[in-house]
Amino acid sequence: MDANAYTDRFFALEERLGLFADRSIGYHWWDAVRYDVFRFGYGQAAGIAIPVADRPPLWLRLRGGAERLALKARLRLSILLRHHDVLVLRAPRQFMAGQRSDLALDPLVQVCPGRHLVIDTFPHYYHLPWRPSRRSHSACPEVVPRLAEALRVEFGITTGEAALRELIVSLLDRFCARQEGYRKLFARVRPRLVLLTQNGMEKALFCAAREQGVRVIEAQHGLIGHAHPGYSYARSIDYRHLHSFPDAFATFSSYWSRACHYPAGECMAIGNDAFHVPLLAPPPGRGQVMFVSADIYHETLVDWLRPLALRLPERHFVYKLHPNQQHARSAIGAELASLPNVEIVDGSVSAGSLLGRVSHVVLIQSTVTHEALQAGRQVCILPLLNYQVHHDLFGLEGVTTTPTLEHLVRAIEAPPGTGKALSFFDRFDAARAAQLLTPGRPDPAAAAASAVSL
Repeated sequence: MDANAYTDRFFALEERLGLFADRSIGYHWWDAVRYDVFRFGYGQAAGIAIPVADRPPLWLRLRGGAERLALKARLRLSILLRHHDVLVLRAPRQFMAGQRSDLALDPLVQVCPGRHLVIDTFPHYYHLPWRPSRRSHSACPEVVPRLAEALRVEFGITTGEAALRELIVSLLDRFCARQEGYRKLFARVRPRLVLLTQNGMEKALFCAAREQGVRVIEAQHGLIGHAHPGYSYARSIDYRHLHSFPDAFATFSSYWSRACHYPAGECMAIGNDAFHVPLLAPPPGRGQVMFVSADIYHETLVDWLRPLALRLPERHFVYKLHPNQQHARSAIGAELASLPNVEIVDGSVSAGSLLGRVSHVVLIQSTVTHEALQAGRQVCILPLLNYQVHHDLFGLEGVTTTPTLEHLVRAIEAPPGTGKALSFFDRFDAARAAQLLTPGRPDPAAAAASAVSL
């Protein structure tokens, strides 16, 4: 199913049922579950199974538990020993110069004045309760039967009301537990400002911060667009009554500020040097071919990579893992071990750092699409699953849609393109970032009227 068409119909369903206005359980609940219900519906409609990660071995679970306990203890001690006026929630998924880095947030943190309390939400999400209390059992909104029926009629989803009810209640349990966790954290830290990149949907953080008058600035973490339910909302609905959005959203460039409608209080393009890939010189020789993976795409991509690597044994292929595949690294290595011309690259390595040796990038959808085009590399999009999120790139120089293996072989073996770069990422603008961080800027209502529609 076309991801953009699904999104449009989902928007219409939300508006028809009045989901953002519903308070049948005492609060505006829909935005707390919307992301997962959207993905649940799309997965059913498009026949995409969300992979279930293998359970890590006992020794790894024990080590992870010990690390979380140590991090919790250190956090408590930091809060007790000194006051911090800025709370920073980083998701440091890449290594830069031997250090874990949050490529999206770190530039903003570096120009933010004040004493920072830093919480790294990756690899351990340790600052909140690990799971809701067993006593938690949220009420089910009255509209759920109508929502289940609407999903059936609109998209042919036959999983049924019981499954949808179970999903929504479990999500609301988690939301309530996290909201209470953030209330307690803010009460102890008493920050004036929160800076974050989302590691998951942080609706509970936004709501708790609004309750306590704490300003929140979110940095763009990666690909956003019309079919991304975390950042895409219908323009026809008024969201001003909701507390589930940040006060400000910092984007990589104005391109991303136009990509979708995200009802943050304001939006500002401040750029990002880590994603700003300059136009690169041609790679050595014929260049390598990079496949960009993620857990939901792995099975499909391997079905293309294996015959392609056998068909072109003289070409070197890079299989670039996503950070969400960290626990599958060994299994994927074993799966592709019979292909000597395939190199697996860990998710902790940024894709941008590999573009110098690459001539072609093969993927379904990813932010790497834009990085590669800005670097002057050729991009081959496999027209599968939710590839339509890149619909605005179809037809651009350097972008080829390859529906068959033969199309992909021809695209990779064709003479290199002109190397003309497109611009999707600006250089980091410290002055604009400082302006965003300055307290006492226009109130969110005024900003929303004049600023952006993301």
